Order: sequence, then structure tokens, then C-alpha cells
Amino acid sequence: MDKKIVSLLMGAAIVASSSNVFASEVTEKDSTELIEESKVVDTIIDPEIQKNQNASYEDLSKYVVGGVIRDTAQKIFPFSVEARFYAPHFDAKVKSDKIHYNGGQVGLKDNLGFDNDNAPELILRYKRFSLDYIHVHGTGNANLNNGNLKFGGVDFSGRVHSQSDLNYLKLTVTNPIISVLGSGVDWSYGLTGIHWKGKVRGNVAGTGVNTQKSKEYGAPIPAIGVGAHAALLPSLSVYANVAGLPLGGYGHYYDLEAGLRYSPLEILGITFGYRRIDVKLKHNDDSAKMTMNGPYAGLRVDL
Repeated sequence: MDKKIVSLLMGAAIVASSSNVFASEVTEKDSTELIEESKVVDTIIDPEIQKNQNASYEDLSKYVVGGVIRDTAQKIFPFSVEARFYAPHFDAKVKSDKIHYNGGQVGLKDNLGFDNDNAPELILRYKRFSLDYIHVHGTGNANLNNGNLKFGGVDFSGRVHSQSDLNYLKLTVTNPIISVLGSGVDWSYGLTGIHWKGKVRGNVAGTGVNTQKSKEYGAPIPAIGVGAHAALLPSLSVYANVAGLPLGGYGHYYDLEAGLRYSPLEILGITFGYRRIDVKLKHNDDSAKMTMNGPYAGLRVDL
């Protein structure tokens, strides 16, 4: 055989052998690096998988997919519900030249004998929006010793039985100003609706006929506010909010609140605080004033 051909065949054999060895080394090296990289990924994603190095990639896939679903749900459904047990000292007074009783001023507690009643409260929050609803129901019994009480176009005398229902609905949009490490300051604007309905049952003056009359009032009130919250511990925070609007010669509206929130779980919060709502409306010589102030305890669930 020609010496040149023999030399070419031997060179090709040597090159092929070297290529196989090199390919084998690369494959083993790449495989080792892939295994090490998968261990690092497992360690970062889930500490439980780190404990079990033989965990299957099926478990890893389920964890990753579940995490994506949870994160997406938190972004799409940032919704919370808070139910409160509010125990305010509630009172309302009306003053008018048209009231021919007690110098033209009537108070639910002082003149109609109303007692304090609990006020259930429900707060719904979605992103920057919150809807706060309070209902206050009360009853009273009093003897009109100072004259006749005109209510609903009827003059009542003697003993009267009264009922009061107040609905307080507050819509708020909150805008953050600054937020650092779980603490922050924000400002808000919104609209508050107040609706009151009262009933009086008793004897018509001079006739002895027993009857019942009712009246109701409602008003929307715009408001602006400012609030702050601070994290005292990972599971404990303090907050305070004030909202309202001075109405000059027409009165005022204020809603002040301060409290603590304890979160034993990420989705569960327990709140304790104190709240005062003060509303005064004036028109000519007539005026009406309503106050609610007292402690509350609540349970909040973040969905």
C-alpha cells in the first residue's frame, strides 16, 4: 500500500479517537454542571427540596406552577373583608324654631331616653378603594313633661316611644405618599352618605288618640383625609386616619380613627381601636348634630 495512504488513515484514526475522548469528557463535565445547577435552583426555590436531593422534577414543576398561580391570584384579587364590633356612645340633637319643646332643642338621649346601642360595621377593601358601612339602631322611652313634641306634623304629649336608625356609608380612595419597610403615609378623598330615619309613637295632644309618625333625612358629604401606619413588629402595626371637611357656616364633618392590627397569619388580622364621627349641619337658625365615639374590635381577612 502506498505510504501516503497509510499515513492518512493512521492520522484519521488518531483524530477520531481524540474526538471521542474529548466528546466523552465534555458530556461528563456538562452533566456534572447541570446536576450542580439543578441543586442550586432547588435550594433557591424550595428549602424542602434541598432536604431531599432525590426529589423528582415533577414535584419541582408542581411547586413552580403553584407559586405562579398564587402570585397571579394576589395581583388579581387584592381584596379584604373586615367585620367590626363597634360600641359607640351615640347621640343626636336637633335645634329649630319650629320645635315647640324644650326651648326648640331635642336630644335623643336627654329628651327621648335613648340608650347606647352597638353598631355593627363592615369594611370592604379592593386595591385603593374601601367601602365602610355602619348601622346604628336605637330605641327610647320618655315622658314629655315640658310640653308637646311636634314630630311629623303631629303634636305628641305624655309618654312617647321612639326609634332611630342611622345608616353611615363611606367610600374612600387612598393614594400613597410614601411607603418604607411596612410603614407609610397616604392621603385620601371620598364621599360619605348619611341617612337617618326616626319614628315616634304616642298620644296626640288634647285627643288621647295613639298614633305613630316617621321622618327621614339624608345627605351626601364629600371628604378628604390623611393617614399613616407603622410596623412595630413583623406581625404588629399601628395606624391612624382622619378624614372630613370643614363646611364653614354650614357646619362640619370629621371621622377620626386610631388602632392596632395584629396579624398572626398573613391573611388574617385582628384590629383594636377607637373611632369618633362628628357631623354638624346648619341651615339658617336650624341645626342638627350627630356624634359617635367609642372603641371597636374587628377581624380582617385578606383574600
